Amino acid sequence: MTWRRAAVYWLCFLALGVYYVLVEREPAGQAMAHLTRAPFLEVPPEEIRAVDIRRGNTVVRCRRGKDRWQVLEPAAARVPADLIAALVNNLTQLPDVEVIAETAPDLSQFGLDVPVSQITLTRASGPPIVVRMGARNPSGTAVYAQRGDSSRVYLIGLNVRYYEDLVFEAAGKG
Repeated sequence: MTWRRAAVYWLCFLALGVYYVLVEREPAGQAMAHLTRAPFLEVPPEEIRAVDIRRGNTVVRCRRGKDRWQVLEPAAARVPADLIAALVNNLTQLPDVEVIAETAPDLSQFGLDVPVSQITLTRASGPPIVVRMGARNPSGTAVYAQRGDSSRVYLIGLNVRYYEDLVFEAAGKG
């Protein structure tokens, strides 16, 4: 290697170093925005007394009896009680999920401006909890969701959407 080539390499190294210091490095005291994790719902599944699942104009209404879930609407639907229980358990026992946005001025990018579905959980005590489910994320591994009492947009696993699909299929509405 000639001394000229070595000098060119050193100049490139110095130029990249100056570029990094002036442009790429974050200023002192400012941290990069990272995705945070937070609990989605903090409600035990035993506290849920009713579930209404809405997709467009179609609604499946379920109420908990003494120890089993019963489908009230549509009246002739044959949805297994265990399927409703699995949906409620998956929704209420989600581990801490990713918070995609604290506030989102444009919910259409998450499919939440007109949600794909809406699940209303009626508790034994306290106000009902509304969960709006939007589109899948670009990789297709999760679903965007938003609680009715929060402006946060969450990314939750596909299990809830999967059980929701099965409920509508069993109700003859899927």
